[in-house]
Amino acid sequence: MFKVSFLLYLFVVPLHLLVTAQSNGADSIIRLLGKSGEDTVKVNHYRNISGILKFADPAQAIVYGQQGVTLAKKLGFDNGTAGCYLNISTAYIYSDVLDSALLYLDTALIYARKVGDDNRLGLAYLNRADIYRQQQNFTQSLKDCDTALSYADKANNDDVRARVNQTIGAIYYQQETYLPSIPFFDKALALYRKTNNMRMTAAMHNNLALIYKSIKDFQKALVFAGDAIRITDSLKDETNLSIFNGNLCDIYIDMGNYKEAEKYADKAFNYAVKQNNEKLMAIARHFQGDIYAKQKRITEAIAVLEKALPVFQKLDATDRIYSTGDLLAEVYALQGNHEKAYEYMRISKMANDSLVKWRYDDGIIAMQTKFQVKEKDSEIQLLAKDKELQQQKLQRQRLLMFGAGIIFLLALLGGWLFINRNKLKQRMQELELRNQIAADLHDEVGSSLSSIHMLSQMATKGSEGSNKDILLRMSNNAKETMDKMGDIVWMIKAGETEAASLRQRMERFAYEISSSKNIELLMDLDDLDKAKFTMEQRKNIYLIFKEAVNNAVKYADTAKLEVKVALRHKELVMQVCDFGKGFDSSLVSKGNGLSNMQHRAKELNGTIQLHSQTDAGTTIVLTIPVAILSQ
Repeated sequence: MFKVSFLLYLFVVPLHLLVTAQSNGADSIIRLLGKSGEDTVKVNHYRNISGILKFADPAQAIVYGQQGVTLAKKLGFDNGTAGCYLNISTAYIYSDVLDSALLYLDTALIYARKVGDDNRLGLAYLNRADIYRQQQNFTQSLKDCDTALSYADKANNDDVRARVNQTIGAIYYQQETYLPSIPFFDKALALYRKTNNMRMTAAMHNNLALIYKSIKDFQKALVFAGDAIRITDSLKDETNLSIFNGNLCDIYIDMGNYKEAEKYADKAFNYAVKQNNEKLMAIARHFQGDIYAKQKRITEAIAVLEKALPVFQKLDATDRIYSTGDLLAEVYALQGNHEKAYEYMRISKMANDSLVKWRYDDGIIAMQTKFQVKEKDSEIQLLAKDKELQQQKLQRQRLLMFGAGIIFLLALLGGWLFINRNKLKQRMQELELRNQIAADLHDEVGSSLSSIHMLSQMATKGSEGSNKDILLRMSNNAKETMDKMGDIVWMIKAGETEAASLRQRMERFAYEISSSKNIELLMDLDDLDKAKFTMEQRKNIYLIFKEAVNNAVKYADTAKLEVKVALRHKELVMQVCDFGKGFDSSLVSKGNGLSNMQHRAKELNGTIQLHSQTDAGTTIVLTIPVAILSQ
C-alpha cells in the first residue's frame, strides 16, 4: 500500500514548484488590495493571490478566491468569476477535499463557457478529469480528457495536450495495465520537451521509470530515473531531487542491490533535510528502514522507522502509517520483542481498517457528487441553448437581407463542384486500386506460381521417390497461393461489415495457426466492432497482426498467446503477447517482418513498439488513430 500511494503522489507534485518564491509574490499583491477600489482590478488581485497560494496555502487561497467571487458577481465580471472559481477548486484538490473541488470546478465551467475562454475551459476539464481519476471514475475521466484536448487544440495549447496524455497514462497506471500507459507518457514527454518545460520533462522521465520498474525492466527504469535526477539537479529543485532519489532507491531495492539502494535513500533524506520537509524525511527514513530490515540490521531499522511513524501520524497519512507500522512489527518480531511487535501490528491494523472505510466513504461521495454534477451540466446546457437561439435569430435576419437569390447561386456552384470533385476522387481511387491489386498479385502470388512451375519441371525429370516430396511442396505452395489470393480479394472487397469481417478473419487465422502447434490462444477483439476502417487500414492491420502472430508461433517457443484490441482516446491499440523465450530487443535485427510491420504502421499514421526480455516473452503494441462508429 505504501508504494502505490507514494507513486501516485508523484504524478501530481511536479506540476507545481517554486512555492516559496510564489508565496513571496502573493505578499506583494496582498499589499495592493488595500489601495484598490471595488472594481475589476481588485478582482484580478484576488484571483492572482488565490492562484499563487493554492499550492502553498490552500486554505488561504480559498478565502481570497471566495472574496474575489463575491466582488466579481457584484460587478458582473464573468471572466474574474470563472478564474476565482477555478483557483478555489484547485485549492480544494490540494486539500484532498475532492467533492468540494468538483462542485466549484463545475461552477467555474459555467462562467468559462459564458466568456468563451478556450484555454481556461481546457484547464478546467483537465482538472475535472484528474479529480475523476483520483475517485477512480475512469470512464468520466477519459471523457473529460477528450473535451480538454478539443479545447487545447482550439487554443493550440501544448501544455494542456501534454497533461491530457499524462492523465490518460496515469489512468492506465492506476489500473496496473502498464504497457498501454507508455505511449501516452511518451507523447506527454515529447510535448513537454517541445515547450521546454524541463520540470515536467523530468517528471515524465520519473513516471516512465516507475512503469518500467513495475514490469521488471530494471535497466530501462534505471536509465529514466537517472535522467529525471540529472534534469532536476540542473534546475536545483531539491524537493523533487528527494522524491526522485527515493524512487531510484526503490528500484534498487526491487533489484536486491541494497548497497546502491542505501546510497540513494541517504541522498533522498539529505535533500529533504535541506528543504526542512518532514514528510519527505519520513518517506526517506521508511526506505532506509526497509533496506536495513532486509539486511537484518534490526537496531538501525527500528531507529529510523520509529522516527518516521510519528510524522505520518501527525500528517494523518493513513497508508504510510499502515506500511510503517507493519514494517516495525516485522523487525520487532525478528528481534524477539513480541510485545512491541504486537503494539505496532495493532497500529498497522487500525490504519488498514481506516483505509478500507476511506475507500467505502469515497465511493459514497462519488455517487453523491454525480447527481450534483448532472445538475451543473444541465445549467451549462441551458446557457448554451440560449446562446444558440440568439445566434440563430441573428442569422435568419442576415439571410433575409442577403436574399434567396444569392443562396441559390451558391448552392448551384457548390453542387457542381461537389459532383465534379466526387467523380475525380472516384477515378483516382479506381486507378489506385488497380495499381495496388497488380502489385499485390505480382508480389504475393507471382513468386508462388513461379515456384510451382519450377517444381513441376523437376518432377518430370526426377525419380518416383523424389517426386513425392516435390508434389508435396507443390501442394503446399498451391495452398499458400490460394490463401494469398483469398486475402487479396478480401482486402479489396467493400462492404458494410469491415470490422466484423476483419475480426472473423483474424480469429480464424490465429486459431488455425495456434492449434497446429498446440498453443493456448486468448483473444479479446470486441472493440474492433466499434471502429470504422478504410480498406487501407483493414489491410495493414490484418497484415501486421498476421506477421506478429506468425513470428510468435514460429520463433517464440511459447505455450500461450494473447491478442487484445482496445479503443482508447480515438486510437486503436492492438497487443500481441507471447510468453516464450524472448530475446534482447536491443540486438533485434530487421528480419522476421519487423521492418514490414514498422512500414505499415507508418502508413497508418501510427506507431509500433516491441518489448522483449530473454525468458520473459515478447509483446508487440500497435497504436493507430481510427474513426469510431456512432452509437
